[in-house]
Amino acid sequence: MPRSNVLVALITLSFLWGSSFLAIKLIIGVVPPILAFGIRFAIAGAALLVAYIIKERWQGIKKTEHISKQQWKDVLMVSMLIVVGGQGLLAWGTQYLSSGMTALLNSTIPLWIAIIATLVFKQHLTKRMILGLVAGFLGLFTLLNPFSGGATNNSINLIGVISLTASSIFWAVGSLYSSRVHLPVSILASAGMFMLVGGIILVGTSFVIGEFKSIHFSGLSLNLLTAYLYLIFLCTALGYVEFFWLLRVESESVANSFAYIVPVIAVFLGWAIFKEPISLQVLIASAIIMIGVALMVTSSSKKQHQIIK
Repeated sequence: MPRSNVLVALITLSFLWGSSFLAIKLIIGVVPPILAFGIRFAIAGAALLVAYIIKERWQGIKKTEHISKQQWKDVLMVSMLIVVGGQGLLAWGTQYLSSGMTALLNSTIPLWIAIIATLVFKQHLTKRMILGLVAGFLGLFTLLNPFSGGATNNSINLIGVISLTASSIFWAVGSLYSSRVHLPVSILASAGMFMLVGGIILVGTSFVIGEFKSIHFSGLSLNLLTAYLYLIFLCTALGYVEFFWLLRVESESVANSFAYIVPVIAVFLGWAIFKEPISLQVLIASAIIMIGVALMVTSSSKKQHQIIK
């Protein structure tokens, strides 16, 4: 596999997922968060499944891959953990935090994966992984330090922090679970099923809790529609396909190296577009967290697991 292809995929994925936090921040100001994410994943998942069917027909394959009942059950469980728990809580927490802060807290997923894998599955932690864990949580403490008394802490909402932390944990559990089940071989089929099921559940949850009553129709605009289409088809559909392609052609460390680039892009774009302040405390915490996550995802060149096979 040409290294240039991998580099292009990593750069575009980092920008897509880094900029997605700005689109999310804009959208949830008009559409309630759970409903917004439900629509996002349902449409993206449906689009990928349609693309899968068209691709199979275009290649002259008369019968698409058979998907068993057990695979659908596994998809449901993974969707509950990653889309409903992971992305649903991220959507809920984003309304309380800046886009940059959301991205920083979301970047701790590799740290939680290491902790859960060690405690539950008894996986061995290397020295570099341990250093990464220490650095990651030191960065979080610096970011959320209640004793600094700086202006930054006044803008940090505890509900948002708890939601984003729980979101990262759900994603980590879902990632580890999915590596132990057998999902459809096709990336388009797996990702499409995964997102469609999760999106439908989120939409249903939104209606149950009455979120639709708080839609701000006066805020609907062409800019909002553009941001939504960008989030659905580029950040979500294309972004997930790129990530799962990287997991197939590269080691886990290379595929996940976007994890410490995304928050930097999100913080910078938040400052440039939304005028979100960047204090010295945020800069220091960002650097420490990025170092910690970098140590985690580069601790081994061997591919250990992947969310979608």
